[in-house]
Amino acid sequence: MTFWRFIFSFLYVRNWHTGNMELSRPRVALFFASLFLLILAITLITFLQTPIAYSSR
Repeated sequence: MTFWRFIFSFLYVRNWHTGNMELSRPRVALFFASLFLLILAITLITFLQTPIAYSSR
């Protein structure tokens, strides 16, 4: 078992016919969707916390 397969073991599901562990496409899609939403949220939080500078010109 490789290091990445050990870390991301929740992405794998056992195949009923062969007994081997295979990547689950729905789990991978949900993982990347949640990762995208997390990165988007961090980006929005960073952007919204920047100070607004007003000038009288």
